[in-house]
Amino acid sequence: MTTTTEEDRYLRRILALLDSARPFESLTQSDSRQWQVQPGSALAGDDAKTDPYQVSHSVWNALSVAVDHLHCFRSTFADGVQDKSVSITLHTHGQYSLLRGAFENSARAVWMLGPAQRLMRVQRRLCMQAGEHKNSDRMRALLQQQPKRPLDVRMQQLTDLVIRAGTNAADAKKVLRPVPYSEVVREAGALMPMGAAEAEAVWSSCSSLAHGDLYGMLSVLERNIVGTQGLVNLAQVTSSPMVLFWAADRTVAMMRRGFGLFEERATCHR
Repeated sequence: MTTTTEEDRYLRRILALLDSARPFESLTQSDSRQWQVQPGSALAGDDAKTDPYQVSHSVWNALSVAVDHLHCFRSTFADGVQDKSVSITLHTHGQYSLLRGAFENSARAVWMLGPAQRLMRVQRRLCMQAGEHKNSDRMRALLQQQPKRPLDVRMQQLTDLVIRAGTNAADAKKVLRPVPYSEVVREAGALMPMGAAEAEAVWSSCSSLAHGDLYGMLSVLERNIVGTQGLVNLAQVTSSPMVLFWAADRTVAMMRRGFGLFEERATCHR
C-alpha cells in the first residue's frame, strides 16, 4: 500500500497531467478545422489512395474518440474546484475502462500514421476498414438488417484499392486481414519511448479491469486482507494512485504522439 503522502503526490500528478491534456479537447471541436489536410501533404496522398476510406478521416475519428474517453475520465476523477480544493474520486474499474478507450484509440492513430512508407499507411487503413465491414455485417445480422452492399462487393473494393496502391495481388488477402488490438498497441508503442512491451502492459492492465478479470485485480489494484474463509482470503480492493498515474501518463503520451503525427503528415512541407 502507498502512504497517504505518496497517494497525494500521485493524485496531484494526475490532475496536472489531465490539465496538460485539456488543449486536445479544443482541437477536436467541430469548428477547430484542425482535421483539415493540406494539399500536397503526405496525408493528402494517403487519402487519394484510400478514397472513400480516407486515412485522415479514420485517424481523426480515433483521436476524437480518445479525447472523449479522457475527458470522461477527468470528469469521474476530479469534481471541480470549490474553495481552492478538488474533490477526487477513485474507481477500481470504471476509470481504467475509460483510459483503455483513450489509449487504444490513440494507439490506433499512431499505428496508422507511424510508418514512413505510404503503402504501409494505406494498407493499415484498409486493413482497419476490412474489419469494420465484417463487424458491420455481424451487427446487421444480429439486428436482422440487410447491408446496402454485399460483404464480398465491399471487400473487393478494398482489394482493388490496396492493389492499386502497390500491394502484390497475391498478398492482398493477407494484408487486409484484421489486426488484433494487442498488435496495434505494441507497434504503436514501439514508435515511442515507452516501447512495445510497456504499451501492451498499459492496454492489457486497463482491459483486464474493464473485463473484471481476477488477474487484473490482483496485478493492478491495491488490496488489504480483512479475513479468511478456509483457503480463501477476503480482501478489500482499492485503486492505486500510482498505477492510475502510470496508465494516465502513458495514455496522454500516446495521444500527444497521435496528434503530433497528424499535424506532421497533414502539413505540406514543400
